Amino acid sequence: MSHRTAFPHYTDLPGAEPPALGKGGPAPAAAVPSVARVVAAISVLGMLVVGQLYVAIPLLPDIGRAWGVDQASATWATSAYAATYAVTSLFSGALARRFGTRAVLVAGVCALAVATACVPLAQSFEAGLALRAGQGLFAGVYVPLVYAYLNAHLPASKLPTALTIVSACMAGTIVAGQVESQLLAAVVGWRGTFWVTAPLLLAGALVLRRVLAAADPAEEPDAASRAGAGRRKLWTGLLPLYIVGFTCSSTMTAVYTSVQLYGPASLVGDGQAMLTLRATAIPALILGVLVSPLLGRIPARPRGAGAFAVAAAGICGAGLFGGTAAGLAGAMFVFMLGVAAIGPAVVQEIGTAAGTAHGVMATALYGFTLNIGGGVGAQIPLAFGEVRGVGLFMSALLGGCVVLLVATGRSRRRRRALHDG
Repeated sequence: MSHRTAFPHYTDLPGAEPPALGKGGPAPAAAVPSVARVVAAISVLGMLVVGQLYVAIPLLPDIGRAWGVDQASATWATSAYAATYAVTSLFSGALARRFGTRAVLVAGVCALAVATACVPLAQSFEAGLALRAGQGLFAGVYVPLVYAYLNAHLPASKLPTALTIVSACMAGTIVAGQVESQLLAAVVGWRGTFWVTAPLLLAGALVLRRVLAAADPAEEPDAASRAGAGRRKLWTGLLPLYIVGFTCSSTMTAVYTSVQLYGPASLVGDGQAMLTLRATAIPALILGVLVSPLLGRIPARPRGAGAFAVAAAGICGAGLFGGTAAGLAGAMFVFMLGVAAIGPAVVQEIGTAAGTAHGVMATALYGFTLNIGGGVGAQIPLAFGEVRGVGLFMSALLGGCVVLLVATGRSRRRRRALHDG
């Protein structure tokens, strides 16, 4: 079964064979942009959209003072965004089927820009949380729909590399979003951070409208959609992938929030040192993109298990050596190196298992779990009151993800062998 739509400029990403065409044949060349432009637009805009979840972390002291609460209470500015983001993601599939993927994405980003410009106008904690929740409400369509778009439109030979680039940029927002807000706040203040971002989001929405295909590919029924029993088996098989996605997302938010709240005095009291720590993880994400063509040759599930093992080692290091800036920097580099490979592996596995008929809903549920994880992660440090406890606890959970992926992978292979036999 083919569920790809042809791109006339498929050679923009190296090493690909011409993709199979859908039932309707190739779209007109003028109507379908190149793969490279699609991936670039989705990635750059995604860093702005998803980055709004994390921009509040460096701004916690300023937000707390402006809204009359302490830093611990100000963490709800992150959780409020993540909660509504997660809920909206569940409905993104239905919205896309009704209005089209491109229309929903463009409208969502435009509305997000308006909400972002309104956040600095809040004069109280309650109003601030309501506006942060409004941001998440409109941003929630982004992640599930762009992943579903890539799975449905890109040729199979390009998909692992494209997913790695997009996923690395999305994961990189945990770093880039904080770096952006810290740099902007130093120049234009915490309110200016949101006001500068709003027009960038509007510009990104216009670019997205230009580069995405106007029409979604026609759905083709697959084995899971033809049989009710197969559908139940599908969602059961996807559950472990949602669990590991939730764990990864909560870990990212928990660790960086714990560093902001309870990190070494040499970091917490020095904005430049904190900026350097956050920037240390960026080379790990770049390295992850560079090695993606090699990693893409490994099947998605074992690739994801290996990436979780690397991430667990990094967070364990944060727990053991988190008392120093150098120890934290090294640990976060290793952690983000693992994270760069986790996202594309999990998304590719979900897309392969769900097929075209269930792809949007499957990725919508994945987006839901990611953002619930992000919201929960912001509150985890409050239970420990230190970086060490958070690091060791989250490393144990990431280790459990390795076991879960390996065990479910073996179970699937056994069932397949019995079926084939």
